[in-house]
Amino acid sequence: MSYRWLIKKIPTSKYEMLAERFMDALLEAKEGGNVPSSLVKAILYYSAQDHLASETSLVTLLEALASVDPQLTVSILEEFGLEEVDLPQKPAE
Repeated sequence: MSYRWLIKKIPTSKYEMLAERFMDALLEAKEGGNVPSSLVKAILYYSAQDHLASETSLVTLLEALASVDPQLTVSILEEFGLEEVDLPQKPAE
């Protein structure tokens, strides 16, 4: 699922703050080890290129965080002005 449409709703002036917020959340996520390796590799690539605040990188970060903590992802998006975002929730264990 592409989240590009969500990222496009956020002003580019906030991209750097959003990237930092997503990275912090991913690093602290209890299920962070469950992020698909393809997303981790892409995030590492963008980080090495100093492009974490690009639109493409933010889509990847959003997808990674949504895969392990959809509720926190929605909360962060709301902090950045997106209301009523509905991401698929993880099934209850």
